[in-house]
Amino acid sequence: MCSMSERVVVVGKKSISSYLIDIAVFFQEGVSSIIIKGYGKYISKAVDLYNALANKMRDSVVLENIAIGSEPVAGRVKTYIAIKISRKF
Repeated sequence: MCSMSERVVVVGKKSISSYLIDIAVFFQEGVSSIIIKGYGKYISKAVDLYNALANKMRDSVVLENIAIGSEPVAGRVKTYIAIKISRKF
């Protein structure tokens, strides 16, 4: 579950730059950690998003955890990657 200090960004069809803006806004709002989650064909895009974020924010972002697995989504089992990051203050 996600709390007020943790948000989930599900990667899909939007551009990586759009997700970067969303994450920057979350950090500005005081969110302490964010989970970048990609399902199926968007797993590689979630990894690309993390890499772009790490390159832009350098030492301001800390990789906390990476989880891979599968879960039921809309009546089907889908694989996913969940990348948990936090901002270093």
